[in-house]
Amino acid sequence: MTGDDERAALFAAIESHGTEIRRVMSRAGADHLLGSGLTMQQFRVVMLLSQDGPLPHSELAHALGVSLASVTGLVDRLAARGIVERTPSPADGRVRLAGLTARGLTLAEQVTTEGRTLLHTLLRAVDTEALRGLEQGLAALRGAIGHEGP
Repeated sequence: MTGDDERAALFAAIESHGTEIRRVMSRAGADHLLGSGLTMQQFRVVMLLSQDGPLPHSELAHALGVSLASVTGLVDRLAARGIVERTPSPADGRVRLAGLTARGLTLAEQVTTEGRTLLHTLLRAVDTEALRGLEQGLAALRGAIGHEGP
C-alpha cells in the first residue's frame, strides 16, 4: 500500500469512526432535546450562545447558515420561552445582542454535562496507550484548524 493509499484508508476510517461517535452522542442528546421542547435549530442557537456568549443576530445567522429573518424568528421564540434575551451591544447601542438567560444557561449546562459524562464513560473503556494516540491525533487536528491542509 502506498503512502497515499494508506492516508486515504485512514481518512475513510476516521470519518467512519466520527460518524458513529456523533450518532451515539446525538442519540444521547436527543432525549434531552425532546424533553426541552426545542427544535433542533433552537437547540443549536442555545448551544452556540453558551459557547460564544451574546451575539448579534447577523453573527448568529452566519454561524447557523440561515437568513437574518430566520434568526429573528428563532430568537423571538426562544425569548418568549425565557431562554434567550436581547440586550444592547456595549460597542454600538443600535445593535441588539442575543444572549442566554439563567434558564438558557441551565439548559446548556445540563446538555454539556450529559455529553461530558457520556464521553468520559466511553473514554474509560479505552486503554491508556490508545488514549495517548487519540490525544496526539486530536492535538494535531486541533493544530490544523485554520490551516489549508497538506
